[in-house]
Amino acid sequence: MRVLLLAKAKFFLPPDYLPMAAQGFIEWRAKHRDKMDEFFFFAGRQAGGGIFTVNDEAELNQIVNEWPLAPFAETDIIPLVDGDVALKQFNELAQMVSGQLSSGS
Repeated sequence: MRVLLLAKAKFFLPPDYLPMAAQGFIEWRAKHRDKMDEFFFFAGRQAGGGIFTVNDEAELNQIVNEWPLAPFAETDIIPLVDGDVALKQFNELAQMVSGQLSSGS
């Protein structure tokens, strides 16, 4: 299962929490690096994300729960479908609709 995870800060971290949060984030990244196909930050923003490949939603939930900044962030998780697979499905749908339209259904 591949998912896009996007996270955006809801509010600034307390300054005294920053060193501990940074270290926790570094350790979390190291622990889950093998599940991350992509890992990024948005330039100039308190936001970033990654593309994860996980076995199931329970594993994904565990990874997100372990992220030390989770209480301070708004997180969106979007399931990903391979583009070629989705394009094939879209084409099949278009052909089906086109056949229904031409048959008057």
